Amino acid sequence: MKHLIGLQEVQAHLHAHEQTLLLIKTVNCGVCDVIYEKTERLLEQFPQVQAAVVSADESPSIAGEFLVFTAPTILLFLHGKEVHRQARFVLVDKVEAVLQALSEA
Repeated sequence: MKHLIGLQEVQAHLHAHEQTLLLIKTVNCGVCDVIYEKTERLLEQFPQVQAAVVSADESPSIAGEFLVFTAPTILLFLHGKEVHRQARFVLVDKVEAVLQALSEA
């Protein structure tokens, strides 16, 4: 998963790829670390999805731009537009189902 820092970097990443998964996490968040690992394993099944991770602590403007109030938050984008969001209680099976539906569309 690519680590992004600035808002412009995130926006460029979203516009450069058709399907993007953005994970917003915080430092010293055990749940965030577990979701990060599970998401990386999940994305092995979906090579067309370009994933990135952002630290809300390092880049609070990104959290503000995407209206993220808790961590971890997973945002899925299709053609730069948000199509799915999960926050705090991330269900990896549901993320997988959405990714599967996007890959079949």
